[in-house]
Amino acid sequence: MARTAVLSSLTLALLTTTAAAQLQQLPAIVIYATQFPLDATRVGASVTVLSGDKLREDAIPTVADALRTVPGLTVNHTGTRGSLTEVRMRGAEANHVLVLIDGIEVNALANSGFDFADLSMADVERIEVIRGPQSGIYGSNAHAGVISIITLSGKGLTKPRLDAKIEAGTLNSWAATANLRAATGPIYFSATFGGYETGGYNISRFGIERDGSRAYTGTLKAGIDFNEFFNIEGVIRSTNRSSAGDPQNFTPGSPTYGLVVDGNTRTNYESLAARVGATLKLFEGRWIQTVNAKLFDEKLTAFSNDLLSFTSAGTRFAYDYKSTFLLDSNIFGGERHMISVLADHRRELYSASFFPGPTFEKQRVGLAGEYVLDLPTHTTLTANLRHDWNQPFPDVNTWRFAASQRFPTFGTRIHASVGKGVTDPDHTEILGFPGLFPILPNPNLRPESSIGWDFGVEQTLWGGRAVVDVTYFNTDFKDKIEATFVGFNTLFVNAKGTAHRQGIETSAKVKLLDWLSVAGTYTYTEAVTSLGVPEIRRPPHSGSIELVALFAEGRGRASLGAVYNSTRRDIRFNDFPLPNSIVFLPATTIVRAYVSYDVTKLATIYARAENVFNTRYEEVFSYRAPPFAAYAGLKIKLGE
Repeated sequence: MARTAVLSSLTLALLTTTAAAQLQQLPAIVIYATQFPLDATRVGASVTVLSGDKLREDAIPTVADALRTVPGLTVNHTGTRGSLTEVRMRGAEANHVLVLIDGIEVNALANSGFDFADLSMADVERIEVIRGPQSGIYGSNAHAGVISIITLSGKGLTKPRLDAKIEAGTLNSWAATANLRAATGPIYFSATFGGYETGGYNISRFGIERDGSRAYTGTLKAGIDFNEFFNIEGVIRSTNRSSAGDPQNFTPGSPTYGLVVDGNTRTNYESLAARVGATLKLFEGRWIQTVNAKLFDEKLTAFSNDLLSFTSAGTRFAYDYKSTFLLDSNIFGGERHMISVLADHRRELYSASFFPGPTFEKQRVGLAGEYVLDLPTHTTLTANLRHDWNQPFPDVNTWRFAASQRFPTFGTRIHASVGKGVTDPDHTEILGFPGLFPILPNPNLRPESSIGWDFGVEQTLWGGRAVVDVTYFNTDFKDKIEATFVGFNTLFVNAKGTAHRQGIETSAKVKLLDWLSVAGTYTYTEAVTSLGVPEIRRPPHSGSIELVALFAEGRGRASLGAVYNSTRRDIRFNDFPLPNSIVFLPATTIVRAYVSYDVTKLATIYARAENVFNTRYEEVFSYRAPPFAAYAGLKIKLGE
């Protein structure tokens, strides 16, 4: 991108955020941007933290819907709720984002991405989105950043609390969730169960067949504080999902070749994520040690015309030990030091019915260190270094540096980071995939790597009534794994050139009146392959805006929000002998509306509408996105 384009985009970003912008103001502590929780004003990485309570107040149903309003993120949905939903960060691929739920890595075993299809907001306490390479902390997949989802725990409650919700709406849809959490003495727990079912709509452009889905999720988290220095906690989460869909037509000579057509396909998915860990604090809390054992197990089964067409299963075992030392000194007038050492081991097993040979196995042993220096000049410096011993890939070294400089008098904070990210080849890229147009195996693939940096300014205005952040990012990928076509076959190879990404992220939140606030984001993204060709499914311009008003002495709440994505490129598969072609998906603005009223202190009724103007659009070529839908519901809150 030319320098003039960068400057014009930055100018537009500043104007956008000054007029009406959004920054989800950071809470006091950010947990996953460093090896040890750190005050938000001291975090050098570019971070957005979303409050689960706030998102539930606005009846945001899924984590994917919440992430649409985060700068730097792009959400691609392939149909009705329950269909494949991918999140890209800063123009990278979906498998370049590490996704954690309560510290458990939940990226898929097959392709290393995470499917946000139906991840509910029901028990989410907070979502941390950390942008920029984080492999110096987490290793593979934390390439473009990390999305960490932390669920409710019940810790610290003085009375039990029950939150329940039930709603019904168009498309023959219903959803219900319930969360019970409490603490008694040293023991605390949180239990959540949720489910939904929808008749859906026809995701194909042709025909009238509706493609529905349903899912059920249960989470149990419990812990015990033996004393103020020793804690044991465990969490287990189960998901069971079934979604109908339509296939792409690859019948030679068909006028709908390469398009999604009506058909009878269904995908069933099951997963289990679990963690048990212990934390020990010694020397009055200045030496903190944690140890964790984690499990992630998933199974996918696909059917076509009620006949089994594909099945896969994978299991990830992970163990880690971390030791953190908190030290003080007075060399520069009083500074604080945090030194962390981490050792972890990850083992992955994966098998699929169409892959030849035995179960495929990947292993990694990692050793990482982190040093955080907090100076009395309102300066915080962070350095990370990590080495991974991999099988069957080459070993890798990763690193990260970050800095935060605060100017309290002016309400200004400068943050910056630079680091190396890596992503291992996934099972499909190595083993291939059979079919009418098969993916050829390539056992010689190397891990992808990149160097990425960002620089941003956060400004607090009008006595804290407005907070604005503008960040520039730049990333160069080496050995990027890209698809090439060998006749009718696909082969993944390490590209020889450099794939480049750069852009601007802006966000702010403005409290216009005591009862009225406005929030918005704007992101400019330029992402090209190693050949200089723009990447597919990355809109150059994207943004969001939300207006929230309180009424009836705070008992009522109304919001109006919109998400914008500019024209984006995608690929169409053409019949022989024509080569595949590039198509352009039109720009879209999707509007949602919500209103709620507290009937009593315990009960709230609400109504919400999605895609208010019934815009017809596609986020992935030939897969129709959801039409207008309306829902009404009841929320109940009992206890503290």
